[in-house]
Amino acid sequence: MAGMAVLAGPTPSSSHPVPPAGPAIHDLGGKAPFRTRRLSWHGFPVRGGGVGTTGGPGPGWYPDPSGRQPLRWFDGGRWTAHVIDVRQQPQVDPLPDHPVTPPVPPGPPPQVSVAPAPAPGQPPARVPVGSLVVRCLALGGVAVLLVLGFLVLPYAGVDGFPRDFTYAPVRYPDLGVWLAAYDTKMGGWGRAYSKGLGALIALVVWAAVVGTALLVALVPRYRSREPWWTVPVFVLAVAALFGAMVASPGNGTVALRSAAGYFTVLAAHALLVVACPLTHKRRRRPR
Repeated sequence: MAGMAVLAGPTPSSSHPVPPAGPAIHDLGGKAPFRTRRLSWHGFPVRGGGVGTTGGPGPGWYPDPSGRQPLRWFDGGRWTAHVIDVRQQPQVDPLPDHPVTPPVPPGPPPQVSVAPAPAPGQPPARVPVGSLVVRCLALGGVAVLLVLGFLVLPYAGVDGFPRDFTYAPVRYPDLGVWLAAYDTKMGGWGRAYSKGLGALIALVVWAAVVGTALLVALVPRYRSREPWWTVPVFVLAVAALFGAMVASPGNGTVALRSAAGYFTVLAAHALLVVACPLTHKRRRRPR
Protein backbone atom coordinates (compact mmCIF):
# COMPACT_ATOMS: atom_id res chain seq x y z
CA MET A 1 0.00 0.00 0.00
CA ALA A 2 1.06 3.61 -0.45
CA GLY A 3 0.73 4.19 3.26
CA MET A 4 2.99 1.27 4.01
CA ALA A 5 5.59 2.62 1.62
CA VAL A 6 5.54 6.01 3.24
CA LEU A 7 6.07 4.53 6.68
CA ALA A 8 8.78 2.13 5.63
CA GLY A 9 10.71 4.75 3.73
CA PRO A 10 11.81 7.20 6.46
CA THR A 11 15.44 7.65 7.26
CA PRO A 12 16.00 5.89 10.58
CA SER A 13 18.38 7.02 13.23
CA SER A 14 19.98 4.57 15.61
CA SER A 15 21.75 7.28 17.63
CA HIS A 16 18.62 8.13 19.59
CA PRO A 17 17.41 6.04 22.49
CA VAL A 18 14.46 3.78 21.99
CA PRO A 19 11.30 4.60 23.93
CA PRO A 20 10.72 2.86 27.22
CA ALA A 21 8.83 -0.40 27.24
CA GLY A 22 5.10 -0.10 27.61
CA PRO A 23 2.27 1.62 25.77
CA ALA A 24 2.92 4.68 23.64
CA ILE A 25 2.39 8.13 25.12
CA HIS A 26 -0.03 10.43 23.36
CA ASP A 27 0.06 13.79 25.13
CA LEU A 28 1.76 17.06 24.19
CA GLY A 29 3.89 17.64 27.27
CA GLY A 30 1.18 18.97 29.53
CA LYS A 31 -1.20 20.23 26.81
CA ALA A 32 -4.55 18.75 25.98
CA PRO A 33 -4.22 15.08 25.04
CA PHE A 34 -4.77 13.96 21.47
CA ARG A 35 -8.02 12.38 20.49
CA THR A 36 -6.29 9.16 19.66
CA ARG A 37 -9.22 7.64 17.85
CA ARG A 38 -8.80 10.27 15.08
CA LEU A 39 -4.99 10.10 14.78
CA SER A 40 -3.42 7.74 12.31
CA TRP A 41 -0.61 7.75 9.80
CA HIS A 42 -1.54 6.13 6.49
CA GLY A 43 -3.71 3.62 8.22
CA PHE A 44 -1.42 3.02 11.18
CA PRO A 45 -3.19 3.88 14.45
CA VAL A 46 -1.64 6.21 16.98
CA ARG A 47 -1.68 3.69 19.76
CA GLY A 48 1.39 1.55 19.98
CA GLY A 49 2.56 -1.11 22.35
CA GLY A 50 3.37 -4.74 22.19
CA VAL A 51 6.84 -6.00 21.35
CA GLY A 52 8.99 -4.60 18.55
CA THR A 53 11.44 -6.32 16.25
CA THR A 54 14.29 -5.87 18.71
CA GLY A 55 12.34 -7.11 21.70
CA GLY A 56 11.64 -3.56 22.87
CA PRO A 57 8.44 -1.53 22.66
CA GLY A 58 6.20 -2.00 19.68
CA PRO A 59 5.44 0.50 16.90
CA GLY A 60 3.63 3.63 17.94
CA TRP A 61 3.73 7.38 18.46
CA TYR A 62 6.10 8.35 21.28
CA PRO A 63 7.51 11.68 22.57
CA ASP A 64 10.06 13.01 20.10
CA PRO A 65 13.54 12.32 21.59
CA SER A 66 14.90 15.43 19.82
CA GLY A 67 12.33 17.64 21.53
CA ARG A 68 11.42 19.42 18.29
CA GLN A 69 8.00 17.85 17.83
CA PRO A 70 5.41 16.48 20.25
CA LEU A 71 5.31 12.93 18.82
CA ARG A 72 7.52 10.82 16.57
CA TRP A 73 6.81 7.40 15.03
CA PHE A 74 8.82 4.46 16.35
CA ASP A 75 8.59 1.43 14.04
CA GLY A 76 9.46 -1.13 16.69
CA GLY A 77 13.19 -0.98 16.08
CA ARG A 78 14.17 2.56 15.12
CA TRP A 79 12.93 6.12 15.11
CA THR A 80 11.55 7.39 11.80
CA ALA A 81 11.22 10.85 10.25
CA HIS A 82 7.46 10.92 10.63
CA VAL A 83 6.20 13.27 13.36
CA ILE A 84 2.99 14.84 14.64
CA ASP A 85 3.26 18.61 15.10
CA VAL A 86 1.51 20.79 17.67
CA ARG A 87 -1.47 21.17 15.32
CA GLN A 88 -1.88 17.39 15.37
CA GLN A 89 -0.89 17.19 11.70
CA PRO A 90 1.53 14.59 10.27
CA GLN A 91 4.85 15.99 9.08
CA VAL A 92 8.25 14.69 7.94
CA ASP A 93 11.15 15.87 10.10
CA PRO A 94 14.34 13.76 9.99
CA LEU A 95 16.24 13.34 13.20
CA PRO A 96 19.60 15.13 13.57
CA ASP A 97 22.77 13.06 13.40
CA HIS A 98 23.84 13.70 16.99
CA PRO A 99 21.76 12.26 19.84
CA VAL A 100 19.42 14.65 21.59
CA THR A 101 18.49 14.25 25.19
CA PRO A 102 14.72 14.12 25.65
CA PRO A 103 13.35 17.25 27.30
CA VAL A 104 12.80 17.09 31.03
CA PRO A 105 9.55 18.62 32.27
CA PRO A 106 10.20 21.68 34.46
CA GLY A 107 10.00 21.18 38.19
CA PRO A 108 8.52 23.52 40.77
CA PRO A 109 10.24 26.91 41.27
CA PRO A 110 12.91 26.99 44.00
CA GLN A 111 12.03 27.83 47.59
CA VAL A 112 8.40 26.97 47.09
CA SER A 113 6.96 24.48 49.55
CA VAL A 114 3.83 22.71 48.45
CA ALA A 115 1.60 21.54 51.27
CA PRO A 116 0.67 17.89 50.78
CA ALA A 117 -2.97 17.27 50.14
CA PRO A 118 -4.76 15.40 52.92
CA ALA A 119 -5.36 11.75 52.26
CA PRO A 120 -8.92 10.74 51.41
CA GLY A 121 -10.90 10.11 54.54
CA GLN A 122 -8.31 11.76 56.78
CA PRO A 123 -10.06 13.34 59.79
CA PRO A 124 -9.64 17.12 60.25
CA ALA A 125 -7.38 18.54 62.89
CA ARG A 126 -8.78 18.31 66.37
CA VAL A 127 -9.15 21.15 68.79
CA PRO A 128 -6.41 21.00 71.46
CA VAL A 129 -7.79 19.08 74.42
CA GLY A 130 -6.29 21.45 76.98
CA SER A 131 -7.83 24.52 75.36
CA LEU A 132 -11.21 22.84 75.08
CA VAL A 133 -11.15 21.71 78.72
CA VAL A 134 -10.22 25.19 79.97
CA ARG A 135 -12.95 26.74 77.85
CA CYS A 136 -15.60 24.34 79.13
CA LEU A 137 -14.52 24.90 82.72
CA ALA A 138 -14.72 28.67 82.23
CA LEU A 139 -18.21 28.45 80.75
CA GLY A 140 -19.33 26.13 83.52
CA GLY A 141 -17.96 28.54 86.09
CA VAL A 142 -19.82 31.42 84.44
CA ALA A 143 -23.07 29.47 84.56
CA VAL A 144 -22.64 28.74 88.27
CA LEU A 145 -21.73 32.35 89.08
CA LEU A 146 -24.72 33.76 87.19
CA VAL A 147 -27.13 31.43 88.99
CA LEU A 148 -25.63 32.35 92.34
CA GLY A 149 -25.56 36.08 91.63
CA PHE A 150 -29.04 36.46 90.12
CA LEU A 151 -31.02 33.80 91.99
CA VAL A 152 -29.34 32.70 95.23
CA LEU A 153 -27.21 35.41 96.83
CA PRO A 154 -28.59 38.80 97.92
CA TYR A 155 -28.09 41.19 95.02
CA ALA A 156 -28.47 44.42 97.03
CA GLY A 157 -29.14 45.82 100.46
CA VAL A 158 -32.16 48.16 100.71
CA ASP A 159 -32.52 50.80 103.41
CA GLY A 160 -36.27 51.23 103.95
CA PHE A 161 -38.22 53.81 105.93
CA PRO A 162 -37.26 55.14 108.32
CA ARG A 163 -33.70 55.49 106.99
CA ASP A 164 -31.59 54.00 109.74
CA PHE A 165 -28.81 52.61 107.52
CA THR A 166 -29.84 49.05 108.24
CA TYR A 167 -29.79 47.47 104.79
CA ALA A 168 -32.06 44.49 104.34
CA PRO A 169 -30.63 41.87 101.94
CA VAL A 170 -32.75 41.51 98.79
CA ARG A 171 -32.33 38.96 96.00
CA TYR A 172 -32.40 40.04 92.37
CA PRO A 173 -35.92 38.74 91.52
CA ASP A 174 -37.37 40.80 94.42
CA LEU A 175 -35.36 43.95 93.79
CA GLY A 176 -37.86 45.43 91.34
CA VAL A 177 -40.60 45.53 93.98
CA TRP A 178 -38.31 47.39 96.38
CA LEU A 179 -37.33 49.88 93.70
CA ALA A 180 -40.99 50.63 93.00
CA ALA A 181 -41.86 51.04 96.69
CA TYR A 182 -38.95 53.23 97.78
CA ASP A 183 -37.37 56.33 96.35
CA THR A 184 -33.90 54.98 95.68
CA LYS A 185 -32.93 57.80 93.27
CA MET A 186 -31.62 55.22 90.79
CA GLY A 187 -31.37 56.26 87.12
CA GLY A 188 -33.38 54.81 84.25
CA TRP A 189 -30.70 52.33 83.18
CA GLY A 190 -30.20 51.15 86.74
CA ARG A 191 -33.93 50.60 87.23
CA ALA A 192 -34.25 48.67 83.95
CA TYR A 193 -31.17 46.60 84.70
CA SER A 194 -32.28 45.77 88.23
CA LYS A 195 -35.83 44.90 87.15
CA GLY A 196 -34.76 42.06 84.84
CA LEU A 197 -32.76 43.49 81.96
CA GLY A 198 -29.47 42.50 83.58
CA ALA A 199 -30.40 38.83 83.82
CA LEU A 200 -31.65 38.83 80.22
CA ILE A 201 -28.43 40.35 78.90
CA ALA A 202 -26.35 37.88 80.90
CA LEU A 203 -28.38 34.96 79.52
CA VAL A 204 -27.99 36.15 75.91
CA VAL A 205 -24.25 36.68 76.25
CA TRP A 206 -23.71 33.33 77.96
CA ALA A 207 -25.76 31.49 75.30
CA ALA A 208 -23.79 33.19 72.51
CA VAL A 209 -20.47 32.18 74.04
CA VAL A 210 -21.60 28.59 74.63
CA GLY A 211 -22.90 28.31 71.06
CA THR A 212 -19.63 29.61 69.67
CA ALA A 213 -17.57 27.22 71.78
CA LEU A 214 -19.66 24.22 70.74
CA LEU A 215 -19.52 25.21 67.07
CA VAL A 216 -15.76 25.51 67.09
CA ALA A 217 -15.36 22.25 69.00
CA LEU A 218 -17.81 20.11 67.02
CA VAL A 219 -17.95 21.45 63.44
CA PRO A 220 -14.74 20.62 61.51
CA ARG A 221 -14.92 23.56 59.08
CA TYR A 222 -14.56 26.09 61.92
CA ARG A 223 -11.49 24.50 63.50
CA SER A 224 -8.95 26.01 61.11
CA ARG A 225 -10.07 29.63 61.31
CA GLU A 226 -11.39 32.06 63.86
CA PRO A 227 -15.17 32.63 63.65
CA TRP A 228 -16.00 36.24 62.82
CA TRP A 229 -18.86 36.42 65.30
CA THR A 230 -16.54 36.04 68.27
CA VAL A 231 -15.80 39.76 67.91
CA PRO A 232 -19.40 40.97 68.47
CA VAL A 233 -19.87 38.39 71.22
CA PHE A 234 -16.75 39.71 72.94
CA VAL A 235 -18.02 43.29 72.58
CA LEU A 236 -21.39 42.23 73.99
CA ALA A 237 -19.73 40.63 77.00
CA VAL A 238 -17.70 43.78 77.66
CA ALA A 239 -20.83 45.92 77.28
CA ALA A 240 -22.70 43.70 79.74
CA LEU A 241 -19.87 44.05 82.25
CA PHE A 242 -19.82 47.83 81.85
CA GLY A 243 -23.62 47.99 82.09
CA ALA A 244 -23.58 46.02 85.32
CA MET A 245 -21.05 48.42 86.81
CA VAL A 246 -23.13 51.46 85.81
CA ALA A 247 -26.27 49.87 87.25
CA SER A 248 -24.68 49.16 90.59
CA PRO A 249 -27.27 49.16 93.41
CA GLY A 250 -25.11 51.67 95.27
CA ASN A 251 -24.28 53.93 92.32
CA GLY A 252 -25.63 57.42 93.12
CA THR A 253 -28.22 56.24 95.65
CA VAL A 254 -28.60 56.45 99.40
CA ALA A 255 -31.07 53.63 99.95
CA LEU A 256 -29.23 50.83 98.13
CA ARG A 257 -25.98 49.01 98.72
CA SER A 258 -24.27 46.45 96.51
CA ALA A 259 -24.28 42.95 97.94
CA ALA A 260 -22.58 39.62 97.24
CA GLY A 261 -24.88 38.73 94.33
CA TYR A 262 -23.95 41.89 92.43
CA PHE A 263 -20.22 41.25 92.77
CA THR A 264 -20.75 37.62 91.76
CA VAL A 265 -22.46 38.79 88.56
CA LEU A 266 -19.54 41.12 87.85
CA ALA A 267 -17.13 38.20 88.28
CA ALA A 268 -19.20 36.10 85.87
CA HIS A 269 -19.12 38.87 83.24
CA ALA A 270 -15.37 39.25 83.64
CA LEU A 271 -14.89 35.50 83.19
CA LEU A 272 -17.05 35.64 80.06
CA VAL A 273 -14.81 38.32 78.61
CA VAL A 274 -11.81 36.06 79.16
CA ALA A 275 -13.47 32.94 77.71
CA CYS A 276 -15.25 34.70 74.85
CA PRO A 277 -12.64 35.45 72.15
CA LEU A 278 -11.90 31.76 71.29
CA THR A 279 -8.90 32.89 69.29
CA HIS A 280 -7.07 30.53 66.96
CA LYS A 281 -3.40 30.98 66.10
CA ARG A 282 -3.13 31.10 62.36
CA ARG A 283 -0.10 29.45 60.80
CA ARG A 284 2.08 31.65 58.69
CA ARG A 285 2.38 30.63 55.09
CA PRO A 286 5.92 29.81 54.01
CA ARG A 287 7.42 32.44 51.75
